[in-house]
Amino acid sequence: MSYYAPFPFELQQVEYVKLYFYLENSNYFDLPDLGLLQLRRELRQGLKSFSDLGQDDYARELTQLLQPDLPDDPVLLRQIQQPSPAFVISPDTSLCGLIAPKQRICLPVLFLGSGIKAIDFFVSLLQHLGTRGLYHGCGRYVLEGVEAEDGSGVRSMLWSKGKQTYSLNPPVCRLSWWLERKPSFENSVQFEIVTPLRILRQGKPFFKAGFADIFPFLLRRVTSLLAAYAGVELSPYPAHYISMAKQVKVVQNSFHWKDWRTLNNEHGDQNLGGLMGALKMQGDELSELLWLLQLGHLFNIGKGATYGAGQYRLIYS
Repeated sequence: MSYYAPFPFELQQVEYVKLYFYLENSNYFDLPDLGLLQLRRELRQGLKSFSDLGQDDYARELTQLLQPDLPDDPVLLRQIQQPSPAFVISPDTSLCGLIAPKQRICLPVLFLGSGIKAIDFFVSLLQHLGTRGLYHGCGRYVLEGVEAEDGSGVRSMLWSKGKQTYSLNPPVCRLSWWLERKPSFENSVQFEIVTPLRILRQGKPFFKAGFADIFPFLLRRVTSLLAAYAGVELSPYPAHYISMAKQVKVVQNSFHWKDWRTLNNEHGDQNLGGLMGALKMQGDELSELLWLLQLGHLFNIGKGATYGAGQYRLIYS
């Protein structure tokens, strides 16, 4: 089905790569519910031990990927403030419980714009992490293969079985072409949260929210990633889009709060969670906002979006 809704012409210059990493587990381990959303900690610890091995060139590239520097451009700095990495992990969080040897875990990762050049370094970090464990030192694995997906959703294996010793050459896709292949909607769109969506205002999370509350965070996430890693500046448009989001009619709101883990720190235990549930929305304004909703589906939104929190799907009717 063709895509009829408008989107900015500048998106034609934005490139991305979508890869699926297949991790073959080496031993039994217990993966808690939503445990795959905690890969930020594991990857950063893996990077530190990787650096301790004397791999300085790789460590520099990976540090910039996982912990990007603030932009030099003052205009961009005001927009982005604290930059997110140029990749997005969207794991299947239904996978939990006892993981057996030889069981495969699929890790989908999207690399955006300038982040594409760091793919080989990311592969090396994943291979190194396999010697340490996927979750709190448990779940050692072998990176068994890498699959690529083109803009039409067709997948192909880049390599499988054994250690990757050469540079990957995945298909580079255009974001505009991906959008053009997405469906339009007839009457309504359902926004269904897949993993806890945690958004903060003045340091406090939203325990209840509607579309007008969530949309500015979605807009900021999309526009900041495009600006930082694809050089696409959409600054003339945010106020217009936010105004349109306020006009969208919400016909059903089942958002609710879900705690999913406890954070232990010096101030005591802190429950972490986020919004779950769905919004059903109607209105002509949705046709103009649809490209932003669809890119938010690619990028995730809210705290921890890079590592799989704030995933959602769109259901059209």
